[in-house]
Amino acid sequence: MLEQVSIDQPSYLRKDASESTVMAPSTNPNPADSSAKQSLEAGLAALKQQDYPTAIALLESVTQTAANQPSGIRAQMGLVAAYKATGNVKEAIALCSSLAKSPNSQVKTWADRALKELTPPRPPKPPANKPKSAETPPETGFVAFDAGTKSAKKSIGGDRPTVDKKTGFLPLESAVEPENAKSQPISPPPPPPKRPTSEPENSTETAPDTAEISGENSSGSPTDIPGVASPDTYQLTWREAGRAKSPRPLKPLKLLEFRVQAVASAIALFFLARFVLQFLLTNTNSLLVQLYIFTRLPIFAPIQLFYRDPTPFVQMVFGLLLASSPWLIDALLKLFCGIETLRGSVLSKHSKEASRVLRSYCTKQNMPVPVLKLLPLNVPVAFSYGGLPRFARIAVSRGLLEQLTDDEIATIFARELGHISHWDFAPMSLALLVIQIPYLIYWQVAHWQERLCDLMTIEFLRSAVKFVVAAISAISYGIYKLLRWPMLWVSRRRVYFSDRTAAEITGNPNGLTRALAKIAIGIADNIEQQKQTSFFLESFDLLLPVGVGQAVSLGSAALHAPLEQILLWDVSNRERNWLTVNSAHPLLGERLKLLALYAQFWQLETELDLANAGVPEQPRKGKLSLFKSILEFKDSKLFLQGAPFFGIPMSLAIVGVLWLIGWIFSRTSFWQLDWLWGDRSIIWGCLPIGFSIGTLMRINYFFPDITPRETASPSLPEILSNPESLPLDAEPVRLEGQLLGRSGMNNWLGQDLILQTATGLVRLHYVSRFGYIGSLWPFLFKETTRPSDLIGTSVVATGWLRRGATVAIDLESLRSQGGRVSDSGHPIWSAILAFAAAIWGAYIIIQGPR
Repeated sequence: MLEQVSIDQPSYLRKDASESTVMAPSTNPNPADSSAKQSLEAGLAALKQQDYPTAIALLESVTQTAANQPSGIRAQMGLVAAYKATGNVKEAIALCSSLAKSPNSQVKTWADRALKELTPPRPPKPPANKPKSAETPPETGFVAFDAGTKSAKKSIGGDRPTVDKKTGFLPLESAVEPENAKSQPISPPPPPPKRPTSEPENSTETAPDTAEISGENSSGSPTDIPGVASPDTYQLTWREAGRAKSPRPLKPLKLLEFRVQAVASAIALFFLARFVLQFLLTNTNSLLVQLYIFTRLPIFAPIQLFYRDPTPFVQMVFGLLLASSPWLIDALLKLFCGIETLRGSVLSKHSKEASRVLRSYCTKQNMPVPVLKLLPLNVPVAFSYGGLPRFARIAVSRGLLEQLTDDEIATIFARELGHISHWDFAPMSLALLVIQIPYLIYWQVAHWQERLCDLMTIEFLRSAVKFVVAAISAISYGIYKLLRWPMLWVSRRRVYFSDRTAAEITGNPNGLTRALAKIAIGIADNIEQQKQTSFFLESFDLLLPVGVGQAVSLGSAALHAPLEQILLWDVSNRERNWLTVNSAHPLLGERLKLLALYAQFWQLETELDLANAGVPEQPRKGKLSLFKSILEFKDSKLFLQGAPFFGIPMSLAIVGVLWLIGWIFSRTSFWQLDWLWGDRSIIWGCLPIGFSIGTLMRINYFFPDITPRETASPSLPEILSNPESLPLDAEPVRLEGQLLGRSGMNNWLGQDLILQTATGLVRLHYVSRFGYIGSLWPFLFKETTRPSDLIGTSVVATGWLRRGATVAIDLESLRSQGGRVSDSGHPIWSAILAFAAAIWGAYIIIQGPR
């Protein structure tokens, strides 16, 4: 649930940095490897700046310390370009000859091609009837090896690249080579220069070999060389688009309907919590009765209190939680995070505008200024909680104050003021406390089980206790996920309202766009540094500005591709609204698109070009009949995607037909089938049967065969850039990376499995071949490897890619470099679930009405 973390602030998010550039931080734990990688990147950056002596010195140091490593190979490729530019052709040819002997076929191909360019072709013989012309030696004193080199072409304004108006990012250009460069002596290596944000002026044409070294081929796509790590040439920059000085008012929000729906969701949460509690109490007593019959021990006698109606108890608990929500949440955050009061002077130091917004908006709304709290966490988050505006709190993390700029912090505070003024913070605070109860049980039971098992001396008793504790932890986690459901719709809708309110209060939708994007990047960076999703982030996900599930992939991919590219699915996929029903936050792309529309309404330049993205298709002329509409929907991907759930209402049509048959036979002498008329057991039995039929219809599409030839290894930006993909389009993939997640019993069911690839983070879904029992007690089935046993190691994940509101892979297998394999059983358990539902439905029908 909560944990206190202390992480160094990532340099690429510091607001006092001299450049507004976001770069991927190094995650190499080895200091020597990290130093070599830094020298390599600095050397390649110097190569792009045409600082050849510095580039040669840095790259030569890398080749001496990591000659046979991927960084050393990349450094040798860079040295070839540097030697060529300085006229040291012999050294360049010698390095190419060495690289040509590499066992890597693609490196060998690159070296062979470079050798052809470095080796001057023999001049053709002149015609016999044409006199020879005198050759003019070049100024450098050696014969040029590139006869096709042309003079530099200069534009009117020089060659400095400008920001692309469409994307808002600086163009990515390869290293350049001046014509007639003179050889210079090598100087001692200076400190590594920073990665440049723009190209130098008076640059000439791009050399093809250095373009490949910088990670791009002639077509502009990344060069894929196995075993050789190409530098991250993409740089995320912000346009710093402006704000409205006197924004025109937007249409007023319809808050009455929203508040009624929020109250209805809280009531639904109450009845669901009551049902779950009654189910647990009843089944606990049933289990105790069976144990008492078997053992005759009085300790297993059923508890009489559990037979009472739990409704008054649940009402009392809900009332107490709502009334004391600000102080209870304060106590939780104080216990696990060390929350403290945020003084006004500290806030003004980071954002004077935020202080002004708090005072002016609260005065205008005639509400007290909320109590400000500071979380000593480096992950950028903020949320509001409480039962009444008088006792409302706004909590922000230290990371948010340090990583966001003045105006961006103000927009986040304006969002939280919107939650308080709309009164949606009260039911959400109640829901947060309700779901904390099972989550705390899941976390703390798993945390204390090791100490409990240490007290056990008998191995069988220790294993039995461990199994029981793991079952309690797993059931509690499942209840936590279930209790989130009634509040998900309100949680999504309230985010749209608070974003709009923040834009109106500050007149700065572009600032809020940058703030939300940086929060997503910061959450992903926190997960990479912590090597897991912290309990705080998961348990407080309902209140956070950006959903953790979305931030995992989007935040990490934002360092490798333009935001417009990776958010294309969010704004253009036609079925995206159906695929967010299990999400606590709306799609980030849709939110940023709305902010861009607000900016356009106020005639501002937009931070991201999303306002016109994902334009819906023109409606068809004429109206389709109901029958044709049903047929078209039946043939769509969405129908197959939701076939298990659409099968449930379809089964009601079957019930209607059976009832009609029973009614007809009841009017005739054929009394044998008149029992069908009005039999309610048919309704209850056909519902699971419809679910079973839908699951079997979808299973072949959902889990296609995985063959080595058809298995792809796409990058995360490529996965996010496909606007038409659905979870049904299960692409077999094979990705390599480091496995992140929680260790120990907290992750026995695969609750937190994340694959850290070279281009970002991807979540993994795991189901044991023997179900939950196989995960909790694996040695019973000779399955000794759980995915949690491979945390922190390099693995190869094979499975089916699911692209919905979030990106995930349904695992088929997880293989470590040491040869340990953890197999998953998603197709098996989908089929088992379908057949079990069919058998259950048939049993209900056979039993008849009671």
